[in-house]
Amino acid sequence: MTQTAAMRQRATMSGRGRFAASPARAGIAMAAPSFLLILGFTLFSAGRALYESTWSTSPIFPTEYVGFGNYRAVVDSAYFADAARNTIFFTLVTVPILLVLGVLVALLLNERFVGNTLLRIGMILPWGVPPTVAGLIWKWIFNDSYGALNAGLYSTGMIDSYVRWLTTPELARMAVVLVFVWSQLPLAAIFLLAQVQAIPDDLYDAAAIDGAGPFGRFWSITLPGIRPMLIVVAIFEALMAITNFDITYSLTQGGPGSATTLLTYFTWAESFKMLDFGRGAALAIMIALGSLAAILVLIRAMPKDALVEEAR
Repeated sequence: MTQTAAMRQRATMSGRGRFAASPARAGIAMAAPSFLLILGFTLFSAGRALYESTWSTSPIFPTEYVGFGNYRAVVDSAYFADAARNTIFFTLVTVPILLVLGVLVALLLNERFVGNTLLRIGMILPWGVPPTVAGLIWKWIFNDSYGALNAGLYSTGMIDSYVRWLTTPELARMAVVLVFVWSQLPLAAIFLLAQVQAIPDDLYDAAAIDGAGPFGRFWSITLPGIRPMLIVVAIFEALMAITNFDITYSLTQGGPGSATTLLTYFTWAESFKMLDFGRGAALAIMIALGSLAAILVLIRAMPKDALVEEAR
């Protein structure tokens, strides 16, 4: 090979290398502005909240630096222990329910039957309803005096008197859990459905030939196949549960008493009812740290290869 031909070959290979690397570089270049913009707003907001949490800031009283005083005041407050327990209980109840129902609904929507498309369209509608509107709709349904649920049960003879759904602590907790699951289930099911449909049909055919039944195919093929998405859905729904405010406030206003009062309610109450923005910011920072801790616990509890595909 002559020197000129060798130089041409090296130039061609170099051009191919640049061409092969260009899609990745182009993707980074296109995503970078949005990423930097989001990162900037996130860092600014978090930094501002962290700064505010060390000051006693109020439109009524003079601004004063208090250091960690706002954090101590929040932890020592009368509401913190009950609200923290309610938040943990709410998260531990709703996330497993959403995972189980999400898998069942995804498996149902994956089957071929008449009306499947219509069911998929109707399934996503609850997620499209704003949380505040969802809380108000269900408040009319659960209303103790004129709610649709009481009217329906009473007219069919299933109850002798109207049930106090929203003024009985245990029933109010159940109502909040039900409405939250109703609003979040569509998105969880759609995510899991997409993962179920990504599993090759050949695996199910091979398992059927080997004599595996429906449960065996689910346990050995479907569940391992959707495990990465289960982790993503679990983390997302845990964050939604920890930061839930709209549904709970519009449905029960945290009552009866403090039965359904979550920590996020007091972030709003400290800031806009008590006009103590420093304590509100301190509580928001604590909720953010609690959310981060929950994410780390979920990730550490999963198998190490749960989010990594097997090498082919």
